[in-house]
Amino acid sequence: MSQQPVFRTPEGKTAFLAAYDAAMKLWPVSYEEMDIPTRFGATHVVASGPKDAEPLVLLHGYMATLTMWAPNIADFSKHYRVYALDVMGQPGRSSPTEPIRTSSDYVEWLSATFDALDLHRISLVGMSYGGWLALGYASAVPQRVHKLVLLSPGGLLPMVRQFSVRGMLMTFFPTRFTVNSFMGWLGITDSPGENDARPLLDLMYLGLKHFRVPTETLRALPAAFSDDELRAMRVPVLLLFGDHERIYDPAAALARAHRLLPDVQGELVPESSHDMCYSQRRLVDRRVLDFLNDRRGNTSERVVA
Repeated sequence: MSQQPVFRTPEGKTAFLAAYDAAMKLWPVSYEEMDIPTRFGATHVVASGPKDAEPLVLLHGYMATLTMWAPNIADFSKHYRVYALDVMGQPGRSSPTEPIRTSSDYVEWLSATFDALDLHRISLVGMSYGGWLALGYASAVPQRVHKLVLLSPGGLLPMVRQFSVRGMLMTFFPTRFTVNSFMGWLGITDSPGENDARPLLDLMYLGLKHFRVPTETLRALPAAFSDDELRAMRVPVLLLFGDHERIYDPAAALARAHRLLPDVQGELVPESSHDMCYSQRRLVDRRVLDFLNDRRGNTSERVVA
């Protein structure tokens, strides 16, 4: 059986890739692009930072592409070799050939990508859906993860119903209105300024409209990890939520993490929601780098000042 094209139409492919290239013009540091072959397809990777530095891998939010890390990459890549990945099966420059069906498939895909990059032990940062992927990977292959950073991750509590309804509308009826409505509800808006998210929103809309996400991959949605799975985690974790997070109650998620994860630092980032990597990027970047560099305070819940 012949493989379906990754994009629905040639014109859609052209429009999406043009928007992707425009978004990458906002990448403030030099970078190298790679396409890494795996059983599931070619993984698109953007690498920045000193080639001999410790490796740091970034996994983006749902349908957001690796370009979402543009506000954070300058800080992260000063002292780390940073690898930002386009999640396989979602809109981006990664090209699926076999559908991702389960969380185990994601683990296999990531391991194959890391093997090809010769990355044997990494620190891993995941945002939202990428946080769920990162938590699942660290649970399955803890020996390969040095430290784990979860930014507003899925997987700690069931998502609120409004998230599911709005997300389904955006995914199955992709218009600028449904995309902007969903992202605006999360706190990510098209208002101009220093933290302008318009390139991200435009790329998400074009990706959802033109990229052929495998049906099987659409079904691989974040589920809450069990108590036993969280208790078994042996990787040091930094967990950050905006204090106005919408996907679920951030205080309840932090409380569950503190109760179950053996080594976790959990914090609320003030005056932010799911947008904290944009709206509070300096605080987020500083806290992430402090954690990665071992400048750690106590593990009690607190608000970043």
